[in-house]
Amino acid sequence: MPEKASPQKHQSTTVVLLGASFDTGNLGVSALAESSIKIILHRWPDCEIVMLGVGREPGQCRVSVCGREVAIKTLPIRFCPNILAQNHYLKLLFWVILARFIPANCLRKRLVARKDTVGTLFRSELIADITGGDSFSDIYGMQRFIRGFLTKSLFLWAGKKLIMLPQTYGPFQRPITRLLAGYVLRRCEVVWSRDQQGGDTLKKLLGDEFVAEKVRFSPDVAFVLDARRPKNPAIDKLEHLKKLGRTIVGLNISGLLYNGGYTQDNMFGLKVDYPKLMIEILKYFAAMPNVSMLLVPHVFPTDDMAVESDPIACKKIYNALPEKSRGKVTLPEGRFDQCQIKYIIGQCDFFMGSRMHSCIAAISQCIPTIGLAYSKKFSGVFESVQIEDCVIDMRNLDNAEMLFQIKQLFSKKQDLNSRLKSIIPETKERVLALFDSVKFKKN
Repeated sequence: MPEKASPQKHQSTTVVLLGASFDTGNLGVSALAESSIKIILHRWPDCEIVMLGVGREPGQCRVSVCGREVAIKTLPIRFCPNILAQNHYLKLLFWVILARFIPANCLRKRLVARKDTVGTLFRSELIADITGGDSFSDIYGMQRFIRGFLTKSLFLWAGKKLIMLPQTYGPFQRPITRLLAGYVLRRCEVVWSRDQQGGDTLKKLLGDEFVAEKVRFSPDVAFVLDARRPKNPAIDKLEHLKKLGRTIVGLNISGLLYNGGYTQDNMFGLKVDYPKLMIEILKYFAAMPNVSMLLVPHVFPTDDMAVESDPIACKKIYNALPEKSRGKVTLPEGRFDQCQIKYIIGQCDFFMGSRMHSCIAAISQCIPTIGLAYSKKFSGVFESVQIEDCVIDMRNLDNAEMLFQIKQLFSKKQDLNSRLKSIIPETKERVLALFDSVKFKKN
């Protein structure tokens, strides 16, 4: 095993984090943001971290991580029609081109000294890009892909070191997106994939030689997210139930799946009747002696994206239960952040989730977990911690088959807990060591 790298002190060094945010309402994305910050500070405790491409105006957020509160600057990159807008992409591109063709030290020093996005761009020594975990693809539309490509390329054209943090790659369905993705990836310092499937995708796109040279594997960074206890009556109730010796079974319900996806017509091709399946699961476990159920939302979107809302879907499912079953189900009210929801999930003895990062929050706490899958990304993440047999794909099984598989896995929960206890500590160490081989160069 290689010797662990010592933390590097770089008080004046700037690390830029791309593709991460705390303002989407999706706690999976927030978990990626905070976990990425944690592993950066684990390696470089005194560096400045800037989250770029966030919001419409410059701002700041405070994050409690690594035992201290850290101020993270947030800066936008605008792609609006008004090219005169502050922090517009074309303005940044202008300065990058100017610096390339006029390599005068005095110009670069002036650019580095600026306090705005331009200064951050030229001052930064490392760019860490996580692309929302699964957005380096064209399945979400060409506009999102092109913006991501232009942002990544901007730093490459400025001569910066770009590292792709563990994420999903592809699919790239169009020839132009395959070409542009290949352009960026070939110029990266390191390309981390959070599952082996990502390596296969990159091998098809760029070849065996590229994969051998630059592609590395690491579990999802959210495995190292910290849990933090929220002040909420539901937590007091759960902790009381645990003291009484109750088995707590958690269920994350996806508002997006409840509503049939963005198109509301079963866009993910599920074979199950999803709302009915959630009710059947709750009724089954609520009928068991000494078992209490916990409903766990994981996406709290704004009102204009109610189709994604987990709390609304949880409430509808809860209200649809028979009164007898409802008495054994806890539904936490209120809004929680990514660390608080991880603490809530941590009260469970067994967990089932339709949101992948709700599952990661459970697995990382050694809780036996079933992934109620609607896409291939579940199998890759579960495989990374050797529990791929705990993924049940709702695209392939009907309600009765799903419930049968759930019952079988629940009967094996003690074995699953033992397996995770032997795997998870090493998994977290691997994630925290992500930057151990990276060295800063002087600007």
